[in-house]
Amino acid sequence: MTPALASAALTPDQVPGPEASSPAVLAFALTIDGYAEADGDALARLAHRWDRGDPLSLHELRLALFFKQRAHHDTGGTWGPTDPLMDAMVALVAEIRQRLARGETAAGLEVWRGDLTTLTVDAVVNAANERMLGGGGVDGAVHRAAGPDLLAACRAVPEVRPGVRCPTGEARVTPGFRLPARLVVHTVGPVWQGGAAGEDAALTAAYRAALAAADAAGAATVAFPAISTGVYGFPADRAARIAVETIRQWQAAHARPAGVVLVAFDRAAEQTLRAALRP
Repeated sequence: MTPALASAALTPDQVPGPEASSPAVLAFALTIDGYAEADGDALARLAHRWDRGDPLSLHELRLALFFKQRAHHDTGGTWGPTDPLMDAMVALVAEIRQRLARGETAAGLEVWRGDLTTLTVDAVVNAANERMLGGGGVDGAVHRAAGPDLLAACRAVPEVRPGVRCPTGEARVTPGFRLPARLVVHTVGPVWQGGAAGEDAALTAAYRAALAAADAAGAATVAFPAISTGVYGFPADRAARIAVETIRQWQAAHARPAGVVLVAFDRAAEQTLRAALRP
């Protein structure tokens, strides 16, 4: 299955051109697969706003396109010259392509469920350990997808003290090697010890350090896993609130990264992240 593309990760060459076939347009609409369970009423209202000419963000355009595709499927669209849903999808795709060609990005913060290592973003964040020599969970997945050159690059990062290349709350950058992302930002979150040992501040520092490293490396789009919520035991809902608050504060004061994707491994994690995004 083709991995879904978060809006922030889109580039013009990933969007069907003016001569694209109807199946290609439909296939592109489905690359926002992570929203297959989005609220239908909310998507319908968004598509209605498009129909009446309201301004939509780049990400909202993709959601409206997804709704039109779903409606096309449900009504058995003909793909022919008199198919109004296909006409609407072609128009939506054209606007998305034009927006990207003008340099627009899906600035902001969004949630996507899937495999972090498949995203075409400037940088993916790796939930590393202080040794930066790989491990389990996200760390192991990133190393497997990037290939052995990543481990060699990590070994080349100087130790700041014996056995420590990246202290908790800091970040280091390496190339992405075989990943679609050109960079990996390695950051180390805290181990949960009950909440009274400065874990919140350490997790905030890890997110800020990763954002600063991505900014310094010129990354406009970044994808984050849920740092410290795996074997480190940080409560997922608490970590999600810290992630959202820290990223929003950073984006309010910095031009980069303009697009940040919070990647959820499963449906439960996705729901937790989406809850943290709500006002």
